[in-house]
Amino acid sequence: MMTTKEIVIVAMVAAVIGVIYTLLDFAYMPLSALLGTVFMEITFGVYLLSAALPMYIVRKPGAAIFGGLVTAGVNLLLGSPYGLQLVLAGVLQAVGMELAYALIDKYEGSLRCMIVGSILSAILILCRDMYFWGTPISYGTTVAIGVVIVRLLSATVIGIILVKVITAALLKTGVLKGFACAK
Repeated sequence: MMTTKEIVIVAMVAAVIGVIYTLLDFAYMPLSALLGTVFMEITFGVYLLSAALPMYIVRKPGAAIFGGLVTAGVNLLLGSPYGLQLVLAGVLQAVGMELAYALIDKYEGSLRCMIVGSILSAILILCRDMYFWGTPISYGTTVAIGVVIVRLLSATVIGIILVKVITAALLKTGVLKGFACAK
């Protein structure tokens, strides 16, 4: 079970991520026009932060779910055009992280665990996208394969790099003293 300090820190971090997501939401269409369907998926690693960062910092059951829900709530309150799909995305990403941390290394936060969690989260979001919008399959085989490859690479490379960099910065401030990631 998370301590009060862990809950407060995760809520604060998730709220900041929610603000970042809102800014990305409004930049999505111009970026999509600039980068195209496949390369827009480069941003996917950023979207994993809501689940990946809280779980890596706290390394306890429920941290990813809590982070994902707080981020989605802030994102909704700030006027994201994506509505309740944000909550579903937050939960699905969190489920991928929670499963990886629970099954692979019992919440130790290994690189292998982070990679598997990122891939599971990306796959779950791809399933949501296929169910609700038919994407990326509706783009055609070649584009769909490109979307999946870039999304998985972004989830594992960009997502993990961001988690490590942000955690290192927070550790330097001392705010994470006593947290699992500080050991």
